[in-house]
Amino acid sequence: MAVLCIGEMLIDFIGSETGTIDKVPGFKKEAGGCVANVACATRKLGHKSYLLTSLGQDGFGDFLEDILQKENVDCKYVTRKQDTFTPLAFVALDDKGDRTFSFYFKGSSALKISKEDVEKVDFSEIKVIHFASIAIQEESKESHLILLEKAKKLGILISFDVNLRFNLWESKEIYLNTIKEFLPYVDILKVADNELEFLTGTVDIEEALNNDFSHIKYVLYTKGENGAEVYNNGNVSINNVPNVNVIDTTGAGDSFAGAFLSKLLLVDDINNVSEEKLNDIAKFATNYATITTTRTGAISSYMTEEEFNVEMEKIK
Repeated sequence: MAVLCIGEMLIDFIGSETGTIDKVPGFKKEAGGCVANVACATRKLGHKSYLLTSLGQDGFGDFLEDILQKENVDCKYVTRKQDTFTPLAFVALDDKGDRTFSFYFKGSSALKISKEDVEKVDFSEIKVIHFASIAIQEESKESHLILLEKAKKLGILISFDVNLRFNLWESKEIYLNTIKEFLPYVDILKVADNELEFLTGTVDIEEALNNDFSHIKYVLYTKGENGAEVYNNGNVSINNVPNVNVIDTTGAGDSFAGAFLSKLLLVDDINNVSEEKLNDIAKFATNYATITTTRTGAISSYMTEEEFNVEMEKIK
């Protein structure tokens, strides 16, 4: 069983010190991108994973493809495109490890995933397809829709991370309407507490579950330092985060999604789990994501399960 992640991979330039982007004296180069992070997390946790993305024919693209190979993510669906560029994000951290972003993204390779790219996909071993909201625009939007339409017909679970980045879209109205166009395909939804109102018009997760999310099998509701709630088939698992020294939250939400999917793939009936199993999966995802915040970067902070267990023993 494998996970296929479609969307962006980019370079995160993370501030060397806390402060705003205009004040930080220097930046450290890290591999990142929401869906690429999930591909790396699920692979780190023992599953085969594919990334379907497009990178520029530039040094940054070389760097990212090298990272994928080192992380053992299958690159058969990674293409390199001329006349474009690999996307970049500059990330500034405050004293709590929270982030602000400045992107070089519009017109980038991530938005040039083509129809031909997605038509190459072999679905035979894919159990879950994961995507996010950043790359569902320009040429890549239609390519996402083609892939998801095929996956839906085959009964493959579709996972979506809202992952709002307003400054990458022409308007909030277009952004919201585009997300809503994709929601009917979604079986697993990750939404943060600061994204809920934009997406649904309510700050009440129960109201959202009964209305906008009523068709979705699993809702992963993340709340940063306040933990996470996972909903499935009338069951809910509520988990607090362990007490750790937070350094960098970059990629933490993606690691939550990756950890959740990695455990869900081990369940006999992936469409429905017992309340006990839901608790086990949600707790693991919450703890795993929390431990990644004690390290710098996204992909570079991800662990095997054995490494994770060692880190958990340290904080007990």
